[in-house]
Amino acid sequence: MRQITHERRAGLVLGIAPGIGFAGASGYPNDVKFIGNPAYFSSSPMLVGQSISYFVMGALTDYVSFGPMVNVATFENAAWKSTGFGIGFRAEVFPLVAIAPTFADTAIYTQLGFGSATLRAKGTSSDTDGSQSFLGVGLHHEFRAFRMLGGHAALGPFIEYDAVIALATERHWLSAGLRVAWYGGAVTGDRR
Repeated sequence: MRQITHERRAGLVLGIAPGIGFAGASGYPNDVKFIGNPAYFSSSPMLVGQSISYFVMGALTDYVSFGPMVNVATFENAAWKSTGFGIGFRAEVFPLVAIAPTFADTAIYTQLGFGSATLRAKGTSSDTDGSQSFLGVGLHHEFRAFRMLGGHAALGPFIEYDAVIALATERHWLSAGLRVAWYGGAVTGDRR
């Protein structure tokens, strides 16, 4: 059996990724009588707010980490407020570990699962809400920060696109921020 050597990432991964971003939401009240009726359709202009992901993963190799995640995001302007969340799984892939060591800590990731979003008018428009699918894709780069509790901490910037798509409503947003993670396993990079 071939032994896997972990040079950069191993063990339990605990992380948080807060960011700021821009969103748009639209839809109908979540009632079959209103879905598809233009009189009850609402659509927001650009909203500003924050999005934050929490994740607990396993660093299976230097190339792949996988595990559950939760995302919570709120956006608003003077007339509208949109809240929502996603719960599911996060997969991070570091494709350049062997072929471009300078970018060995750059990852492409996705978050998939169940999502829910609301759009509330601060005036007289109809509110929208719905629950169904959550999708997120992003890119991040991490810098090794320091050793801690038998592993090491890493942090770096990310940019991410997310969406909650349901029969009655949908919301799309783009956010950027700082991803902070702790890797619990010892790696050969610790010996340097």
